[in-house]
Amino acid sequence: MAEEDKNKEQQPGNPVSDKVNELIEKGKVLADKAEDFIEEKAGKVKNSETFGKLSDLFDKVEDFIEEKSQQIKSGEMEAKIGAFKSKTEDQADELLRRAKEAGLKIGDSVDQTIDILKGKKERPGNQNGGGI
Repeated sequence: MAEEDKNKEQQPGNPVSDKVNELIEKGKVLADKAEDFIEEKAGKVKNSETFGKLSDLFDKVEDFIEEKSQQIKSGEMEAKIGAFKSKTEDQADELLRRAKEAGLKIGDSVDQTIDILKGKKERPGNQNGGGI
């Protein structure tokens, strides 16, 4: 019985069927208007000054990344990194050398001061230059 009612509703000239078709048509019209509205607004955004600036910025970023990628692929960046690594290694070696020298001087001064305190050595004549 329910199937007969459905068939009756779908027959043209039936008030329910006409209402459904009317709603479907209104939905299509609304969908078309929404599509037109979105296209219009998207066009305005695309033509706006801000969008143009962002587009230019993205192009510059893309160019920069491409350039750096090419440098890495060509070995140019590897040479720069190698030179930087060598320079930092040299600086680290120099700092380590200075730290060792300073450590030895401090150690010698501490040893000398301990010997003086134990009475094994006499204090140097110049108080400012000898001990800690």
